[in-house]
Amino acid sequence: MIYMDHNATTPCDKRVIQAMLPYLRERFSNPSSLYQPAREARKAVDRAREQVAERH
Repeated sequence: MIYMDHNATTPCDKRVIQAMLPYLRERFSNPSSLYQPAREARKAVDRAREQVAERH
């Protein structure tokens, strides 16, 4: 089967999945909170945004 509706959803790049796994499994936190794990999550979000911006 060939899926043609990528306007509705797009397959996730394997590199993105690998980068996200630690945050989906054990390092999850609300990046808007003030406690330490949340601050680490905020740093990860900010780093990801910088990486995307550098590539585009």
